[in-house]
Amino acid sequence: MAHRSPSPSPAPVDSTDLLAPSLCLNPDAIADLAPVQPSEHNLLPSTFPTLTWSEQSSLHRNVSLGEKRLCYRHRPDLRSKRAADEFQLEELQQDIKLLPSQDQQIISHIWSLFGSAPASHRQLVLSGLLTQCCVPQLSFLSNHLQPLLRIDFLTILPPEISLRILSYLDATSLCHAAQVCKSWRRLADDDVVWHRMCEQHIGLKCTKCGWGLPLLEKKKVRAKRQEEIAQTQVRPLQIDTSASSHPPSPSPSISPSSPTFPARRRSTSSDLEADSRTAKRARHGSRSPSPSYDSNDYPAPLFQSPVPPVKPEGTTKRPWKEIYSERLIVERNWRKRNYRVKQFRGHTDGVMCLQFDDSFLITGSYDNSVKVWNIETGECLRTLTGHALCVRALHFDEAKLITGSMDRTLKIWNYHTGQCIRTLQGHTDGVVTLDFDSRILASGSVDATIKIWNFATGQCSTLKGHSDLVNKVQIYKKDFLFSTSDDTTIKFWDIASRTCLQTFTGHVGRVQCLQTSGDALISILANRHHGKFAALETASHGSNNAVVSRARATSPAYESSSSDSETRTTRSIVVTGGLDNTLKIWDAETGACLNTLFGHEEGVWSLAFDKLRIVSGSLDKTIKVWDTESGECLYTLSGPEGPVTCVGLGDTKVVGGSADGSVFLWDYGAHM
Repeated sequence: MAHRSPSPSPAPVDSTDLLAPSLCLNPDAIADLAPVQPSEHNLLPSTFPTLTWSEQSSLHRNVSLGEKRLCYRHRPDLRSKRAADEFQLEELQQDIKLLPSQDQQIISHIWSLFGSAPASHRQLVLSGLLTQCCVPQLSFLSNHLQPLLRIDFLTILPPEISLRILSYLDATSLCHAAQVCKSWRRLADDDVVWHRMCEQHIGLKCTKCGWGLPLLEKKKVRAKRQEEIAQTQVRPLQIDTSASSHPPSPSPSISPSSPTFPARRRSTSSDLEADSRTAKRARHGSRSPSPSYDSNDYPAPLFQSPVPPVKPEGTTKRPWKEIYSERLIVERNWRKRNYRVKQFRGHTDGVMCLQFDDSFLITGSYDNSVKVWNIETGECLRTLTGHALCVRALHFDEAKLITGSMDRTLKIWNYHTGQCIRTLQGHTDGVVTLDFDSRILASGSVDATIKIWNFATGQCSTLKGHSDLVNKVQIYKKDFLFSTSDDTTIKFWDIASRTCLQTFTGHVGRVQCLQTSGDALISILANRHHGKFAALETASHGSNNAVVSRARATSPAYESSSSDSETRTTRSIVVTGGLDNTLKIWDAETGACLNTLFGHEEGVWSLAFDKLRIVSGSLDKTIKVWDTESGECLYTLSGPEGPVTCVGLGDTKVVGGSADGSVFLWDYGAHM
């Protein structure tokens, strides 16, 4: 038998040409596809047939090489993140080393052929292998294919799309996503995602999860007010003096040095309930004349605002995630009733009015004094004296404090120094309520009138329409005003024309308190049929449809039906409280009664609200916290030993003043 001459040894094989895949043309991927690299020691023996692909397949592969197409599993920028694949390859290496050398070479050559094959050939090879696999082998493939088919979509997608996807997650899911890996954490903590999260929750209730977070932006509000005050040219309010059917009649003015009126102490709920009528009857026969000032009585501005401090440059912006987390802690405290109670004592008689911000709490009392407190420490910084009778109303901003008293006067103070800057006289009876903005001051009195004072020009005009004492006034959108009275009505006024545009009726007792949402739109759940009926009922009370339409046009409402009997509306609202033991929520533009809140056992004397909560103080010695949207009573705060005569609401605080002279503060941000 003739001996066959030994075939020449094969030329050294270029491992790159042998193993480079057609779909994964990255040279770094060779290690993944060929765990056993060809070398001088593990090349196929001369007796082993050398197999190569045809020229056509090689040409197709070369075309693919030119296209430089990379699959997800072998992209160079993603290889370092596939630690699981690398661990599996190490296990394969260990298993192959246990095989005989020839078996290692055969397996290596099979992998090399598969790696260098075109895509169509690979599919044919796999299809043939699958037809020869038994059930255990198919099960093995099924278990190993699932993790290999998982794709890190956030990493391979453009950042803009990844951030868009993450913006649809809730806060809990975002925090979980941030724990996956560093790349996910970088995306999940991005300001774009958390800014959208804050937009959905801060200052309103999220339609998906039902949670809302407090604003916590008192500093921004104060900065905005300072900018308004800093304007050199204040737009004067144009008042049509000829439109009033009650022209002012000059009469002798009341001097600040007039004889002191006898003070009366009111400390029981029955006394408070009869306060206004008793005060009116007591002074009806001995009422001295007092002037109604026209535009020439105060030729100079009522108050010169100081120049606000310059804002520091280079302020650091906080991450939106940190802002969200801060507000979430506060909201959890509100829901879990996690608060700290603080008490302020110093007044010797009932506290009738209060207001606070981040730094100060100012209270007015039946002891004829006004006290300025440090709201954090509880220290009484100063006591303002000058009124001859009890202080029933106060309001302050960064520059000034204005108080109204039963001695028929209003006083403007610099509460930082305690100096009384000016005394305004004009009402013929005690001043019960006041409100002001950057342009005008409005005050309501036992004499059933409302006076509008212009800071810039010194003009004063009078609004008449109530038949009993005015308990509350509030300026609405700069050009309008709401007022409540003992005549059980709420009136909506146009300040410029000095006319009543609409009268809201519904309370069966004296209306003691009122607050509007201003320019903010509030989401509420209202009874649809009740709203329609109330709208028809109150439409007949309007006296100037054209002006009412102009006011309504500034606050478009959004409605989305949730059921046949309820609808979620987003609009400007007015909340009122009366001695009929109820609170009512009204549509500020149409006058429709949207909801009535029952829960207090005695008359509601004071209230305050924001987009999330309503707080109300009552003669039953309690403060109730309500959900603004649904009107549900969340819980009751107790502490005062006397009737609650005034309340204030902040993002983290509730403050209540009592007829026993005490002031209580519930701080929900103390545990942040």
